[in-house]
Amino acid sequence: MTAVQIILKAAGLRTLWLSVASVAMGPAAAAAHGSLDPIAAMACLLFAVFAQCTSNVIHRYYDDKHNYGENRDDNMYCEDIDRPVSYILKEGIQIFSILTATAGLAVLSMAGWWALIIAALIVFFALINNIGPYPLSRSVLYPIATFFIFGPIAVIGTELVQSKAVYEDIFTWWNLEPAIIMSVMLGLMASNCHIIYAIFHLRRNALTSRTTFFGRYGKTGATIVLVLSTIIYCGIGLIAPFELEIVTEYFIYLPVPVLSMLLSFVTIHYARTPGKCLLAWRMSLVNIVVVALLTLIVFCIIGYPDGYTGN
Repeated sequence: MTAVQIILKAAGLRTLWLSVASVAMGPAAAAAHGSLDPIAAMACLLFAVFAQCTSNVIHRYYDDKHNYGENRDDNMYCEDIDRPVSYILKEGIQIFSILTATAGLAVLSMAGWWALIIAALIVFFALINNIGPYPLSRSVLYPIATFFIFGPIAVIGTELVQSKAVYEDIFTWWNLEPAIIMSVMLGLMASNCHIIYAIFHLRRNALTSRTTFFGRYGKTGATIVLVLSTIIYCGIGLIAPFELEIVTEYFIYLPVPVLSMLLSFVTIHYARTPGKCLLAWRMSLVNIVVVALLTLIVFCIIGYPDGYTGN
């Protein structure tokens, strides 16, 4: 493999749908207030995609450095002419870090000082997830980090950038309620994607396998968490119109959580079926992207009633 191929494979392009979904939910929350800004949304999307690529390459670099078995088996871990893979991955980290910082500056120019807090949280999770001999990504708690990164941090941050909230407006429930509800839904879906991804990538290496939730607690434990998460986020989706007081348009949004629940349980079934884990992983990505895009479309259509202020 060439250096470019190694970097692109390490960037995990197939997993970037999580970033797309999380950023799509932000505009959906912004659309509820009539503050959808396509340019700001695009800047957030570029930042999210580049940030996830950076994190993925860092993850691969430290897997190579600490000799974790599951990635050492990957055919990307070969020598590129006269340079070791670790050197090439360092170059990849530098490239995607520059791209992330550039997109981040664009986002910062559209937001307030509070965007620095969100950036600090993203950097914090990126470091604890990937750096060191015992990163969070090699822990059974990693689905929790996935929840916060692709849920509250991404969705609420994207919504605030588009609404161009200033200090006085940020922490009001009226501004944050749609984003909080949607971020919890998406965070739980992203956590489910991660657990299914671990099932798909389970390896024979006992030490490495037990660092994932599925590897530690097995099929039964993973299934229980997947089912509970599905029930919770679909339940939130069903009651969200009542919480947001858009009951008159309830049946417009109703198909979204219902469709998601059906896809989720089919995905869980395939995740438990030998030889179907790859299909389950792909379906979980399709599910989260479809829910995010449909939610965006619905809220662009309905939003809040004119003159409604959340009282």
